[in-house]
Amino acid sequence: MRDAKRRFFAIGPLGALLLSLSACGSVHWHKAGADEAALAKDLNECRRQAQMRLGVAVGPPPSIDPRFGPTGPSPADQMMQESQAVGECMRQRGYVLVPS
Repeated sequence: MRDAKRRFFAIGPLGALLLSLSACGSVHWHKAGADEAALAKDLNECRRQAQMRLGVAVGPPPSIDPRFGPTGPSPADQMMQESQAVGECMRQRGYVLVPS
């Protein structure tokens, strides 16, 4: 019983932190002097480059090894890699993420 209480109170502050972070709102890309059309154009170009570089959009699904299951990156891994590549591209073009 005592261990259960300890685990509950140890997770409590972590849960509160995660909840407060999720309530912070969203962010968007910003570049001084860039309008919505320029932002949309640059973002689409960065996504296209990321998908081409990573083979996300046109790549085959991960192969399945009967002994180990899927052997390639999962869809979640692919989305994360694409997101990171898009972010890198946007920063190279002079954009920064700012709170909405």
